[in-house]
Amino acid sequence: MSLLPDRARELAPLLGPGPVAWAVELGATMADRIISAIPELAADAVAVEVRRGCEAVALGALAALVGEADEPFAAMPEVLSGPAEVVARGIGIEHMLRSIHLAHATATEVLLDAAARVIPASQRFREMRHISELLFGVVEVVNERMASEYARAHEAWLTSSTALRMETVENILSGNPIPLARASRTLGYDVSRWHLAVIVWTGGPTAADPTLLRHAADAVLGAAGCASTLVLPVGAHRVWAWGSRTANPPVPSDAGSAALPPDVRVATGVAGLGVDGFRRSHQQASHAARVAAMSTGADPLLHYTDLDLVAMLSADLPAAEEFVARELGALAGAGESVAMMRHTLKCYLDRDRSLARTAAHLHVARNTVAYRVHRAEELRGRPATERRLQLHAALTLVEDLGDAVLPT
Repeated sequence: MSLLPDRARELAPLLGPGPVAWAVELGATMADRIISAIPELAADAVAVEVRRGCEAVALGALAALVGEADEPFAAMPEVLSGPAEVVARGIGIEHMLRSIHLAHATATEVLLDAAARVIPASQRFREMRHISELLFGVVEVVNERMASEYARAHEAWLTSSTALRMETVENILSGNPIPLARASRTLGYDVSRWHLAVIVWTGGPTAADPTLLRHAADAVLGAAGCASTLVLPVGAHRVWAWGSRTANPPVPSDAGSAALPPDVRVATGVAGLGVDGFRRSHQQASHAARVAAMSTGADPLLHYTDLDLVAMLSADLPAAEEFVARELGALAGAGESVAMMRHTLKCYLDRDRSLARTAAHLHVARNTVAYRVHRAEELRGRPATERRLQLHAALTLVEDLGDAVLPT
C-alpha cells in the first residue's frame, strides 16, 4: 500500500500502474532494510518518515530512469521531512547518512537484478551503467540536501526551549533518576499528580499546523477532566501530551466530546500516578498509536484500553502473522467471501456463540449465521470450540490489522 498515494496516482499515467506499484514495493524493501539495520530509526513517527522518504526516492528514481523527470526530487518534500523527526528524538546525523547508503545499496541490487532479467544482452551493459550513474547522482543530491536540512533543524531545535523540556521528558521516559522538583520546574507541569498521556498526529504529506495538533491534544485532555497540560511537538507531524489531575485519575472521553479536526488522530494511554504513571501512560499511548498506524480502521480517537490485546499480540509482527496463519488455516485466505466468514465467526464468538444475537447484530437470518460459521470452521479445519481463546485472538488481530497480519 502506497504511503504517497497522490504521487503514485500522478505517475501512474506516465509510467503505468505496474511500474508504479513496483517502485512502491522497492521503497518498502529499502525502508525494511534500513529499519532492520538501524534500530534508532525504527520508532513510530521516525519509521513512518523513513518509509515515506524511501517511497518518494523510489518513485522519483523510476521517473528519472524513464526520462519523465529531470529533477525528480524538487517537488517531493517527503524526502527531506525526516530530519525534523530525528532531531527531535536526539538521533545523530550519522544514522541518517547511513540510511541513505543502505537505501542506495538495496536499490542498486534490486534494479540491476531486474535489468539482468529483462534487458537484452546487447543493451544490458549500457542500461546498467545508466542505472548506476543515476543512483549515484541520487545519493549525492540526497546526501547534500539531507545534511543541510539536518543542520537547519538541529540549529532551530537547540535555540528552542522545547529542547530542554524534551530532554527532561526523555529522562523520565527512560527511567533515569531526576529530582521531581527540578523536572516539574523545567516542564512547568507537576509530575507528582495523576497523568493521562496522549499522542496526536496527522498523516499529511506536509508539516501539520502545530496549533492544530496542540488544540486537538488540549481538547482530548480537557474532555478527560485534566486541570493542566504539557504539550511537546515531536517533529513536524506529531505531538506528545500529558494532562493531570490532583485527586482522581483523568478518564478519556469519546471522539465526539473532543471535537477533533479532520485528518487528526489521537491515541490515549491509561491514567497513572506520579512519574511511573507519566511514563507508563505514554508507553500505552505509543502502543495504541502503533496499532492505529497499521489498523484497517480510521477512528480519530483510539484508547489503549480498547486496543491493549491487539497491541500486545502485535508487538512482534512476524510472530503475529505466523500465529494468525497457524490458528486460522485457510480462513486466513484472501477474498471478500473469506473475509465475511472471518467477520461472522468473530461476531459469533464476541456474543458467546449465540446465533440469534449474531444474526441481529449482522442483520441477517439465523440460518445464514449458522451456515457462515460452519463454512468458517471448514476453512479453518477444526471447530470453533477448539483453541477458542487463540481463535478469537487471531480473528481480533485480523479484524483490526488486516493485511498487516494476514499471510502474504
